[in-house]
Amino acid sequence: MGSLKIEHICKTYGKGENEVKALDDVSFTVPEGQMTAVVGASGSGKSTLLHILGGVDRPTSGKVFFGDQDVYALNNKDLAVFRRHQVGLIYQFYNLIPVLNAEENITLPAVMDGQKPEPEKVNALLELLGLTHRRKHLPSQLSGGQQQRVSIGRALFTAPDVILADEPTGNLDSKQTAEIIALLRKSNLERKQTMIIITHDEGIAQQCDRIITLSDGKIIRDELTGQGGGADV
Repeated sequence: MGSLKIEHICKTYGKGENEVKALDDVSFTVPEGQMTAVVGASGSGKSTLLHILGGVDRPTSGKVFFGDQDVYALNNKDLAVFRRHQVGLIYQFYNLIPVLNAEENITLPAVMDGQKPEPEKVNALLELLGLTHRRKHLPSQLSGGQQQRVSIGRALFTAPDVILADEPTGNLDSKQTAEIIALLRKSNLERKQTMIIITHDEGIAQQCDRIITLSDGKIIRDELTGQGGGADV
C-alpha cells in the first residue's frame, strides 16, 4: 500500500483566457519506502501536486493510485477516511490546535475516530520526537522546532503508509531543519514509510533518495541521489 502511482495528472484553474494549468500531464511512480524530494520555483506546481496526492484537491484529469487503490474513485466520505488513515500530512505552518497540548495535538487523529489512544504508543512516539518532557505544553509554550515535531507526530500517529510534507522546515533555522529532516529519515527507514517532501532547499533534497524537479507544471528532471533506500526510477 506504500507505493504511489500518478498517471497523467492535470490540474487547471479558471477558464478561457484566465485558465491556468498548474499541472500538465504529470506521471511518475514512487516505490514503497522511497524518500522523494519535489523541487521547483514558486508556481511550478509543487504544492498543487502534494494536495492532489494527499486527497485534499481533486485533479482535473488523471489518476492517483495508493497501492491498488484508485484514490479519486472514492466518494467524499471514503476519501476523508482515506486521508485520515493512509496519509500523513505535514505543513510548513504546523496547523496545531492552540488550546490542545502537545500530546493532545498528536493524538487528535485517534480522538476524531472515536478511539482512545494507547498510552504505550503515545509514549513511544513522544520519545521518538524528543517531546516527552513537553507533552503537556501548549503550542504557544513550544519553540518552532518543537511545534513542527508535534505536527510530525500527529502525521505519524496513525502509522500511515505515506507521509507528505509541504516545506516542513520553511520556518525553522538550520539546526532545527537538520533535526527535523533527521527525524523524518529515521521514521522513513524504521517504518518503511514512503515520503514525498516539497522543498526549495537543495541541501534537504540531496538527503532524499530521489529528486523530481517541476517547472510550469511539468516534470523536467527525475533523478536518484545515491542516498539509497529507494528503487531505481
